[in-house]
Amino acid sequence: MEIEGIQMFAAPNRFRRPLIGLALGVPVTVLALIAAIVSAGAGHGDYVAARLLFPAPMLASLLSGHTIAAPSIVIALLQFPAYGALIGWSLGRQSSVPTFFAAAVHIAAAILCFSGMIPNFS
Repeated sequence: MEIEGIQMFAAPNRFRRPLIGLALGVPVTVLALIAAIVSAGAGHGDYVAARLLFPAPMLASLLSGHTIAAPSIVIALLQFPAYGALIGWSLGRQSSVPTFFAAAVHIAAAILCFSGMIPNFS
């Protein structure tokens, strides 16, 4: 629908790629959560997938008495949609620096998760 040269019900071009990335991050989150839950094994697993896919929320458990509390779950639910939005935004700006920075932070956090900083939760 267009009114006097203004396209209605469509995101402006600067928001289109980040919104697409955010939307694509939702199914990635679902798949990653399934892998993390399976890896957790009802509390008796090794949490390898959770540590690898959700390192920031796992590190946040240090702040909540070594338990995976609500803030960690919220961070986990937002993580991949945020990554998708960041990738979309970076593509729109034709700069991969923000994406590589986020990947570096994710990798560093994952390394910390496997360094013995957090318990096994088993």
